[in-house]
Amino acid sequence: MQVFVLRHGQAESQLTTDEARNLTAKGRDDVAASINHALGELKGVQEIWASPLVRALQTAQITQEILLNNGVQVTIKITDLITPDSSADGLFDSLQATKANSILLASHQPFVGGFLDVFCGGARGSHSMETSSLALVECEIAAANCGELRWLRHVHG
Repeated sequence: MQVFVLRHGQAESQLTTDEARNLTAKGRDDVAASINHALGELKGVQEIWASPLVRALQTAQITQEILLNNGVQVTIKITDLITPDSSADGLFDSLQATKANSILLASHQPFVGGFLDVFCGGARGSHSMETSSLALVECEIAAANCGELRWLRHVHG
């Protein structure tokens, strides 16, 4: 299985609630750059799982649009399993249950960094993810210490 982990793009400052924060123009551009850079590797993605928070959902929608425009039929599933304060345990169960063999998660810090730490067996805090960072983890079994980090890329600029 391939699990792509994408941190949402840069978001606006919190004006009302954290859940309602939108991506900035730079955030949208950075997500598009991250996805376009990895487009060849993303051609097998079957599902995008997105946190219900606005900035992660917008990140998932940008990703879906780019993939659809490049012939990749992909759906978005909104899930509470990947919100900022989620734990990896419930996500592992859902990944094991899915029939998809290539999934992209659009989520947040601190979840994405902590998830990579647990999945790939790193020390806590060893997988820093900036906004629009994208990682690829491959595994036979979606469980703690069973993932192999193939790459982690950051958007700079």
